[in-house]
Amino acid sequence: MWKSTVASLLLGLAIASAPGLLQGQQFEYTKQAEFDEKGNIYVSSDQGKLILMATTKHCSEAHVANDQQTVGCLVMQDQERGNFVPSLQLEIYRKGGHREIIQPGAPILDWHFWKDGQEVAVYSGPRNRQGTYALYDTATAHQIEKLEEPPDESLLPQWAKGQAQIQDESVPVSAALSEERTKWIAKVLRQISTVEPGRRRRDLLKVFQTEGGLSTRTQQTYVLIECPYIKVNVRFKAVDGESSVLDENPDDIIESISQPYLAWSVWD
Repeated sequence: MWKSTVASLLLGLAIASAPGLLQGQQFEYTKQAEFDEKGNIYVSSDQGKLILMATTKHCSEAHVANDQQTVGCLVMQDQERGNFVPSLQLEIYRKGGHREIIQPGAPILDWHFWKDGQEVAVYSGPRNRQGTYALYDTATAHQIEKLEEPPDESLLPQWAKGQAQIQDESVPVSAALSEERTKWIAKVLRQISTVEPGRRRRDLLKVFQTEGGLSTRTQQTYVLIECPYIKVNVRFKAVDGESSVLDENPDDIIESISQPYLAWSVWD
């Protein structure tokens, strides 16, 4: 009993005298899979410690499932040529350091997790030709279901549909909604027409906001506040004669503005 009490006291003194050390050790532990700043992939051990599963450039594409414990890695076939060489192998990393390998026997053209990471759907086959969809169990890499690509993608089961297709199908369609969307586009065009050469940057910012990507004070791409996929390219004349992006001025004069166009968002 006396020895146990002394041991507890010594442990308490060690913790009190070295809190920084223990705090540093805690940073080595996690409960979720993650990527570091170099692109290395880690999963959690059963005790919560990080386990390195793949190093930088091993994967041409990698995603964490919704369970935050399972990672899919589309293996890079040729690091020099990158994605120009289709991958033939998908690796699954799971909590505890488990690794499963899925090889459908043809180039993998698309894949995504299903059921929060319990399953993974893989679309494979030669490019620009009919492919094959297969559903795998991520814990064993065993094939659960398989089907040939149908003539109409709407005939695919839910597990085989990509996120974009699911989102597209979720958009409501009706004659009334189409009329409302047409009215909204007309409103947007009228708003954009109010921003003309000779107006100020402050006038532009009532309708648009800046987008990510490369830009300068005198030339930038802007996106519509109401929809980031509607864009314009704008050239400015610096009101004070300077061109430093750090000195951007709301009174800068618009020299030219492009016609509005549609494009996906750009992130820094």
